[in-house]
Amino acid sequence: MEKTFWGAKGEYGPFTPQEDGWPHAGEVIRHYRRTLKMSAEELAKQYGEATNSQVTARWILKMEQQNKVPTDFSRRRILIKILNIPPLLLGLASLESIAYHALTQTQAPSTLAYLSLDMEWYSKEARIFWQLHYAQTAQDALPGLLTYIGNLVPIQQTAHGSLARHLCELLNSYYRLAATIQRDRGDFKQAYAFANESVRLAKEMGDDLYALQVIAASQYTRGVVNLAWGAFGNQVKQGKIVLQKEKLEAAFTDFERALKYASPQLKGIIYSEMARAKGLLSTSPTDVSIALKLIEQAENFIDVDSSDDFHTQILLNGDMKGLDKRRLILGRAKTFLAIRRPAKALDELLDLEMLTEGASHTRRRAWTHILYAQAAFYLEDYATATNEAINAFNACKEVHSTSHLARVNELYSVLIASPYKDNFAVKRLGRLLSTIYLQKG
Repeated sequence: MEKTFWGAKGEYGPFTPQEDGWPHAGEVIRHYRRTLKMSAEELAKQYGEATNSQVTARWILKMEQQNKVPTDFSRRRILIKILNIPPLLLGLASLESIAYHALTQTQAPSTLAYLSLDMEWYSKEARIFWQLHYAQTAQDALPGLLTYIGNLVPIQQTAHGSLARHLCELLNSYYRLAATIQRDRGDFKQAYAFANESVRLAKEMGDDLYALQVIAASQYTRGVVNLAWGAFGNQVKQGKIVLQKEKLEAAFTDFERALKYASPQLKGIIYSEMARAKGLLSTSPTDVSIALKLIEQAENFIDVDSSDDFHTQILLNGDMKGLDKRRLILGRAKTFLAIRRPAKALDELLDLEMLTEGASHTRRRAWTHILYAQAAFYLEDYATATNEAINAFNACKEVHSTSHLARVNELYSVLIASPYKDNFAVKRLGRLLSTIYLQKG
């Protein structure tokens, strides 16, 4: 049955409504007992002493599970006092169903209002959007995503308590996916705005460990947007790459902030991304040493257990999965290319080819082809560079990644200035890219 938020601003819940219209009293008691971190044994002891009766922990658990809460108001008042439950939730009020958005005046204190909002449906939609993104692309889902955000934001802005926290969490997920989609499209300014909003919403969730981990994951998302913005620049839609130092520095700062409360899984990913950011910023042997040290630190977090719940995994760990061996190798390759060590990068990519465990989704394959092409070009293996650039083009088209297509276009621009420029494969790459960019030469 759909769960409902209760109170004039949805500040209580969610609890399941019963046939008589009241919230499930057993769920209410269990929620407030757990909020106080009180065991069933402790509640049994205090309730038994107050009622001068023999009460067991098993009786408490059965009362909560089966909604066998005493109907006598004097006994309910005892539970209310012990657990600090708002009296409205255990029936010490009049019940009035109201539409949340239609509330125009203050409710009398003795009236319990409730808001029926299908949070489960919105959460399910968020899961579907994220799965679409990782399976192939959620680009076509962006209008729907923004519609849901538009539906929920007005409610979140006036909600309180449990409803407010749930909505902040859900909107955080929507905004982070919107940021990820726009980052792929090369619209870094809009991606940053979405990511920034996700950080703001996460901070409104509170300061418990769960909320702090969501904040860290949101700062990671914003950091990745800044990293892409810094690595690609503002002309990515024209197929040009222009490094933006200030964005790379902002990314590094976001990653540093996220580390404090990041889950162990997320820490590995952050260290890997920090290494690349530092590599792109490197101007001295000291910078290079820091970048290499950071990628070494990432190794400590390989294959940390992920959450069984897909959406929790995204919320707390910032990604569909943590730092597996494939991702670490890719991180190393990116870092080695950033510090201009293409031979080392190629060694990592050859190791990746030998890896049999785990699957590589389309987005990761696109990155692999690009890195392979870049490393091969720097080592003057133009044939391999061209073939991998063609493979990268096809993979990037499949996932509609404007940003990564700009990398392919950049590769083409250096290939046509190389001794390999008249090769048929280079000309084929040019024809493919001409469907997207106006090529010169």
